[in-house]
Amino acid sequence: MTASVLRSTIATKVLMAACGIGLVGFALVHMLGHLQVFGGRNVYNAYAQTLQNLGALKWVARLGLLGILVVHARSGVMMAQRNRTARPHDYAARNYQRATTQGRTMLLTGIAFVAFLLYHLAHFTLGWVHPEYFHTLDSLGRPDVYGNFVRSFQHPLITVLYLVAVFAVAMHCTHATSSALRTLGLSTGRFRRACEAAGPVVGVAVLAGFACVPLACLFGLVQP
Repeated sequence: MTASVLRSTIATKVLMAACGIGLVGFALVHMLGHLQVFGGRNVYNAYAQTLQNLGALKWVARLGLLGILVVHARSGVMMAQRNRTARPHDYAARNYQRATTQGRTMLLTGIAFVAFLLYHLAHFTLGWVHPEYFHTLDSLGRPDVYGNFVRSFQHPLITVLYLVAVFAVAMHCTHATSSALRTLGLSTGRFRRACEAAGPVVGVAVLAGFACVPLACLFGLVQP
């Protein structure tokens, strides 16, 4: 591997890691927003209304997130292609011993993340899924996002699909967090253990935080 290729590879890894941390941060913030469902209709609808009132800033944030997602995905594909090219052609058996389950399935869970994001937008932003819930208003004349959210997850199929996607996203975040911190040079010295633990902690938080809401709706702990 030439010096220029090596520099390019390192730059790509750093870019992918930085974008990955940004996406994990978005997932955690988004999760905290969803948890406001437990505060009831007024709390959640007020939260949704606040987001809608951001106006142009909302679109700047969306375009920025889209850009980060595209750069992260493109960097991941480039790294996978370079790794494949660097292998000897007669290398028959892949060595999985040093790779975690999450690491080996990053591509699949990444695809699941994008699919989940698109479905989530179609469901709760565009109203293409259960539009009869999407256009209702609450007693204050605001879009009843709370009612849409809760009624949607009272359907077992929607909840199961959501949970499968959340599990894949949690796996992706687990590996991505620890890997990104290593790539960015933060997982060294006295910070090594904390950085290695950060991945599983983030993964569990994402899984629990996103899964508890639809399960609560499905089992009637949260009512529309």
